[in-house]
Formats: sequence, structure tokens, C-alpha cells
Amino acid sequence: MLLTSFAIAAALLAQPAAAGAAATLVEPREARMNLDGRNWSCDTAGQCVGRGGGASQPLMRECRRFVARFGAVSAFSRDGMALTEAELVQCNAAAA
Repeated sequence: MLLTSFAIAAALLAQPAAAGAAATLVEPREARMNLDGRNWSCDTAGQCVGRGGGASQPLMRECRRFVARFGAVSAFSRDGMALTEAELVQCNAAAA
């Protein structure tokens, strides 16, 4: 599972800056929601893509707001920036 998380994180980091936002749910499920001006779509494997400009906010705040509605994540990135493992722990505290 750790190897899979690293592979997903590497793939997210390799995305171009215009890609928007991406997240990987710890407990995969299909979901769709507009959150802070970004249209999120998650597939049954828990791979989520956020399209649209979204509200101007720090990456950690966006992650915490995402987690509060979708659940814990193993990866979260936006515009070429990805949260570290330590930051993901902080972000996932919003799921509780």
C-alpha cells in the first residue's frame, strides 16, 4: 500500500500546473460535489479530480475542507504543489 501511495504521489507531482487539483481517498468511493468553486469527481477507485478555478485559499485549507466532506486522503495536490506526509496527517484531522 505504501508503494502504491508513492506511485500515486509521483503521478500527481508529474501533472502539469494547469491540471487543477487531485486527491486520493483512503476509503475509495464514487462521489461528485462542487466545493469552493471547484467541481470534484471521484471514481470508484478513490481517484479524485478537481476542475475549475476554485476559491483562492492555501493548499492546506482546501485539503481540510475537502477531507471534511469526502473523507481522509492519502494524497492531495493542486497546481503542481502536493502536501507532504506530515501535512496529510494534519489535513486528515478534519475528517474526525
